[in-house]
Amino acid sequence: MIEYKLNLAGCECSIAEWNPGGEKVVLAFHGWLDNLATFEKLAIHLNDVRIIGVDLPGHGHSAHIPEGKAYHFIDSLFIIDDLIEHLCLKSANLLGHSMGGALATIYAAIQPNRVDKLLLLEALGPVTSPVNKTLESLNKAISQRRALKDKRKPIYASFEEALNTRAEVSNVEPSLIRPLVERALTSVDGGYTWRADSRLRIPSTIRMSEEHIRSILPAIEAPVLLIEGKSGMLLAENAQYVQDRKSLVKNLEVYQFEGGHHLHLEYPERVAKQIKLFLN
Repeated sequence: MIEYKLNLAGCECSIAEWNPGGEKVVLAFHGWLDNLATFEKLAIHLNDVRIIGVDLPGHGHSAHIPEGKAYHFIDSLFIIDDLIEHLCLKSANLLGHSMGGALATIYAAIQPNRVDKLLLLEALGPVTSPVNKTLESLNKAISQRRALKDKRKPIYASFEEALNTRAEVSNVEPSLIRPLVERALTSVDGGYTWRADSRLRIPSTIRMSEEHIRSILPAIEAPVLLIEGKSGMLLAENAQYVQDRKSLVKNLEVYQFEGGHHLHLEYPERVAKQIKLFLN
């Protein structure tokens, strides 16, 4: 793996490349509060694919946005666009897990000529909110932003304690999530704490409505691979609205494998095999 920094959308972002000699190029975008190390295990099994991962702003080793600003999900579309521009690519294959997949989905819809193939892990667009929840969302964001100044990040006495805590939250075995946690932690007096910007936990002031996302999904021209975990978030009872989106995507292939929301960490070889078949 090689690693370097790029200024994307005004933020110094950390970039990692696996298999730099690979013939095919895939740009990879991680989930909320994860980082680019989430793709490390996949890259081992995709040794003929040049995978370029990004720590999104506030995550991993990337910079945090300026004080007083907020993280707006939709702004990370500029990260994708700037990365394609920097690499001088006419178009690109996009891989996204969870939040990263939601971003890649929207980008593929609004810039169809710039996306060759779209590979989604536990994602098909973002979480949405009905219009009648707008007032509630705005109030929640303001209240939690105000409360954040009195909160302190947790400090763990050992790396293992932090690892086990995160593994429990993500419902995966600690050994599977170790690379991600190693990248997510920083040393402090007395132990370890998370690098991620605490402001990432403030809920969005405004979310797209389901009507918004359903209006743009038919604009995706690229072939789409969607891989879902049988115990993941997309097949949960409260995610039927995501399942209903499938009929709006023209060139969609769907596969359901054993595993949860991080099935690419649990079964990287199986997921990589499906990705390789799709790319070829």
